[in-house]
Amino acid sequence: MSTSHQIPHTQHAVLIREFGEPEVMQYQDGVAMPELVEDQVLIKIAYAGINPVDYKTRQGKGWGAAAIQTEKFDNNESAILGFDVAGEVVSSNSDEFAIGDRVAALSFSGCGYAQYAAVDAKLLAKVPENVTLEQAGALPCIGQTALQFVDFADIKAGEHVVINAPAGGVGHLLIQLLMNKVAQDNIKVTVICSPEKYTKLDELIDVSKLADWIDYTKDEDFPELQADVLLDLVGGDAGIRALSVIKPEGHVYVLPTIWVDKLKEAGSQKNLNVAGYKSERNGDDMARVLKLVADGALTLKIQKIYPLSEVVVAHHELQKGDAFGKIVLKAD
Repeated sequence: MSTSHQIPHTQHAVLIREFGEPEVMQYQDGVAMPELVEDQVLIKIAYAGINPVDYKTRQGKGWGAAAIQTEKFDNNESAILGFDVAGEVVSSNSDEFAIGDRVAALSFSGCGYAQYAAVDAKLLAKVPENVTLEQAGALPCIGQTALQFVDFADIKAGEHVVINAPAGGVGHLLIQLLMNKVAQDNIKVTVICSPEKYTKLDELIDVSKLADWIDYTKDEDFPELQADVLLDLVGGDAGIRALSVIKPEGHVYVLPTIWVDKLKEAGSQKNLNVAGYKSERNGDDMARVLKLVADGALTLKIQKIYPLSEVVVAHHELQKGDAFGKIVLKAD
């Protein structure tokens, strides 16, 4: 094992001991350092992205909360949220990563809201020189999810695709990937968003190449577009409302997966094929999305960077649901 000599005995981190509102998160010092096992590296975190799955987990919803309950709370232990990490390797049990390497990863073990994280080497990718650690910290969850979600939806040439929330974290990358398919595969893309978000899309794509725009703030009934595919990044009532744009037996792919059953029920009369998707973390896809940003093929928007100590404010901001791009925490 190679080790840097500046590693402290304790760290600052954000802990939760119960589920609830943002105020259940407590920023404190004297938190135990993570211990490395085989094929892991210790990262001194520079930036950590926050994602909707973070606040849903904090609220006690979904698979992340179930894991925390079983592995932490039932054993009277606190938990650390956060799946996105980017920073510098300070200790390594891996032949692939050395001290000083700038790396990023999507880790479902919940370790991002801290100064240090132990991460499996197979989840890591080296950050290209022309990508900042701020960008790298914002990318893991949204970048891997956007790439994989397009593959999962298996959109065919000529199909009409509708996407809601095209300016959020995942959405603002996903819409760029879809517009590539407009050029390559002659698909049609319609977006569902507010006028404010539609205006901001102009910073990412050529909106004149969109097939349509539905303003959910004024359109009581959405048009029956007879579209082939709905990419639903919202779920809930908004997802149910959007089902009207899809043709009978059309396909609906939803993030987060907790809404799959409700959308299946709501779309049962049209025999809609509803499937949820959860991103699969891996270093290869982390490297792919970092390269797309490095090459200028993907534009990443960061709305605001908060210090780790202001994580409660950051969660309140994210929960408003009107972010354009990503909200990021600065660990130092």
